[in-house]
Amino acid sequence: MRPAAAQRRGRSGGGGSLRALRGAAAAAARRGTDRSLPLFLAAAILLALANAFPIVTLQLQGDETDATLLRAARVMFDEDRPDVALLVLVTGVLAPAIQVGAALYVLAALRLRRLPRGFAGAFRLFRQSAPWAMVEVFALGVLVSMVKLAHVATIVPGVALWSFGVLMVVLAAAVNSVDARELWARAEALG
Repeated sequence: MRPAAAQRRGRSGGGGSLRALRGAAAAAARRGTDRSLPLFLAAAILLALANAFPIVTLQLQGDETDATLLRAARVMFDEDRPDVALLVLVTGVLAPAIQVGAALYVLAALRLRRLPRGFAGAFRLFRQSAPWAMVEVFALGVLVSMVKLAHVATIVPGVALWSFGVLMVVLAAAVNSVDARELWARAEALG
């Protein structure tokens, strides 16, 4: 049934068709949010793994060194490279964490049919952190570094490297599954 026909019927006294159409639209909106929430939950778990475990382990002449992203940033800071350390922290840890956290805050509240406090600010934070969350650029940089170091040392990929790889795909899917109009419509319906 075309929407115009449903509207005409709704105005002519038989409002059942219009209500059914609105109900179907609301159910479709919930399905979109229901798809986004698990993806962002998976992204949060992957981000925690990526920052808790070593990215790579280098084995050189019997010595073994592993590095987490936070430890690498700390080393850069200690070696008088605070600009690079800050860039690594912002693009690899803070921006993705802010993006995932803001999305979870908004989506979980809407899923529970509650309007979250500061909805507009949280959603704005989600959108504005996206350009700074450069997980894919970081993963590409690590892969290039691994290729260049492969002839000097033995490189063993760590849990964090695999987590960043999967996070790259999951975060892209999660961000693309968010429909801003749908979220605002649900927020307006609850508010």
